[in-house]
Amino acid sequence: MDEKTRKITNRVKEEKLLQVANLSPSEDMIEKIVDVHPMKQVAIMSLVQVGMFGGMLFCFFLIDLVVR
Repeated sequence: MDEKTRKITNRVKEEKLLQVANLSPSEDMIEKIVDVHPMKQVAIMSLVQVGMFGGMLFCFFLIDLVVR
């Protein structure tokens, strides 16, 4: 492996590690969202909202147990 190829490989690995560390999706995944039907997008995001709301309620419950 020559020096130029090694630098490119290291840069790609670094970018992937930063994506994982920042919890950011890959660009390919973002581009695929456009291909999904809008109603399916709404349904998925509704489920995400319900899940987040349930998580908030659970956290409120835990906080209430600790504060009492």
